[in-house]
Amino acid sequence: MALGFDFLTKEILVKIGVKFFGIARTFYLLFFFGISSVLDDFYFANSIVGLILLINILFETTFSRRIFENKNNFQFLKRFRKNLNKLSICLTGVVLIFSVFFIEDKSIIYHVVILALWSIVNINSYYFLLIFRFLAKNKEILRYYFLVAFLGLLFLFVIIYADVFSKENLFIAISLSILLSECVTFLIVFSKYNYKMIRIKQQSGFKIDISKDMIEIFKVLVILILVSLIDVTDKTFLSYLGEGKITYYTYGLYAPLTIRQALDIKSNFFAQINQLNTTKEINKVFFVTLKRIMFFFVIAAVTLVILFESLEKIIIVDFELVSKEGYDIIRGIIYIGVIITPYYMIWDLFYRFYYRTDLVNKLLLLTLAGFMINLILNYSLSVLFGLDIYGILVSTLLVFILYNTISYYVFFRNPNLKISK
Repeated sequence: MALGFDFLTKEILVKIGVKFFGIARTFYLLFFFGISSVLDDFYFANSIVGLILLINILFETTFSRRIFENKNNFQFLKRFRKNLNKLSICLTGVVLIFSVFFIEDKSIIYHVVILALWSIVNINSYYFLLIFRFLAKNKEILRYYFLVAFLGLLFLFVIIYADVFSKENLFIAISLSILLSECVTFLIVFSKYNYKMIRIKQQSGFKIDISKDMIEIFKVLVILILVSLIDVTDKTFLSYLGEGKITYYTYGLYAPLTIRQALDIKSNFFAQINQLNTTKEINKVFFVTLKRIMFFFVIAAVTLVILFESLEKIIIVDFELVSKEGYDIIRGIIYIGVIITPYYMIWDLFYRFYYRTDLVNKLLLLTLAGFMINLILNYSLSVLFGLDIYGILVSTLLVFILYNTISYYVFFRNPNLKISK
């Protein structure tokens, strides 16, 4: 039975609510550190660690169906989690070694180390959230989203005002608060279920053979890396355009991407379609889900534009958070970001549609083409045509328009489309 859309609406509303904590955190960081290399370093490190978090999507897309079928089998869930943690630790080690040998800035390395630890905890949280969706533990899911956002802001305030670090090392508070909030939230929300899983004695000889899935896992991993590298390469190009460009880019896109994150119900959508067996049912869920998130998106986008235009004097004159020139740059980024966001959200749904219909090979070719096109357009638009930050944004927009246009013809203009059982 598919998850009810009543819960879908509740999840959207809760995520919209908790995003206010994220907005408060973002403005506080801007107020405290300003447009500087301090925030550039954090956001760049965050992009690098994002490669570890690809594991969340890797296992969700590849094994979600199997987890659903074994949602009450603690032997399976425990063994599967063990394999999950082995992979996450190995990938974390690779990222840390890469950072130490190839990144000279110590502040970036500090962020990468702390965020890498956070990513391991987050992967376990994501795993439990997936199980909870199949078990209809909806209150625990909503409690997790609320606590991790609230505690992230709280710990940031506490660490900074308690003078835990010297002034030159205060930047550590940014990533450390994220790690602490994830750990505490995990203990509050998942500790009881985690304890039950740990207590289960593993039956001798019980194992999960995923060797037959290794080719598929490899394909999915390549796909995820290609998608993630779009963000990394974008920020790499921005770092060459001048100091503060990554921060402008990040803060300008923060509001549009906050809308995307607040309306992030891709896991809800994927949990539903994994319990359906016909393309007709899945298509219906796709369009109902899309209709629901687009309704909220239009309201949020209009509200964002009105608020941004209304707060110009307060942000520039009263709080002096940014210069008039900087504000105009952020304005342009926000407006382009608002155009990009719905393409992001539609792609989030299409992306999972490929896995449910066993079209991973097509998805691999599409993401490879998108990555190469993005590289070419980044250089052409930002450097050759002198569009600077806006060239990076337009490049991303064109790539996601390509993704969605092709996907529409694959899934809704293909009479022979079948789904896996």
